[in-house]
Amino acid sequence: MAKQIEVKILGRDFSIACPENEEDSLMKSINYLNHKIEEIQSSGSVIGVDKTIIMAALNITHEYLNKNHNADADVHTLGYKNKLTDFNRLLDSILD
Repeated sequence: MAKQIEVKILGRDFSIACPENEEDSLMKSINYLNHKIEEIQSSGSVIGVDKTIIMAALNITHEYLNKNHNADADVHTLGYKNKLTDFNRLLDSILD
């Protein structure tokens, strides 16, 4: 059963559906995303919310793919597809 979690990303409040047993994981992901966004904003080289979020997504994806040498096989598994889909939904809600 999913429950709604209230989170803050880029200073904006969001209500995100989350399975009860994955709340800690979701919060870690949000904290990591916020950290990456702050890194990009502090560099001063990226202007605009849309570009900042895209750069954060690219940086996180790059880190993930470089950490996993078998990333091509891993990305195609159901678990990772679901996580990427959820991340895309989060990005869509932020960009709206």
